[in-house]
Amino acid sequence: MLPQFEPVVPGHCIILPLQHESATRIADGGAWEEIRNFKKCLLKMFAQHGKDVIFLQTVVALAKQRRHCMIECIPVPCEVSHKAPMYFKKAIDEAEEEWSPHESKKLIPTSGDLRQVIPENFAYFRVEFGLDRGFVHVIDDESKFSAGFGLDVIKGVLRLPAQDMHRHRRRAPVDDQK
Repeated sequence: MLPQFEPVVPGHCIILPLQHESATRIADGGAWEEIRNFKKCLLKMFAQHGKDVIFLQTVVALAKQRRHCMIECIPVPCEVSHKAPMYFKKAIDEAEEEWSPHESKKLIPTSGDLRQVIPENFAYFRVEFGLDRGFVHVIDDESKFSAGFGLDVIKGVLRLPAQDMHRHRRRAPVDDQK
């Protein structure tokens, strides 16, 4: 789907499963495969334009079951996507001091199936660079974690103007995005 807010870059889209699940971590095998297939298609489509895709997912408020599983898909130039893991690692390491009341494993490298890395009812932030590599961070204190963290890091990686980093996202009409 198209984002309800102003896209970060042209082509910014969202994968939103039809089933109401709060996270890909708890989606069934069929939904998991369908999400993976959508990711493959987006990667292939953007590769034709010299771009790679970074996938972001923030999962919070699992106990309330109000949020729907949503994966932000941000197309970026390939030279940017190669540097992105370093930016995300640094941002998570620096912010960890604010988020976590105790010393825990800050960043867990992932490849493939998230279900083997994170227990079912944990809040987390996940970033993927393509299909087979990424990071996941377990969110200890949801009240201290910004839901826009991943998009803020992407904006930094893309060197978007500073005013874009801290302003509230504006709604974007679907017709304008089309």
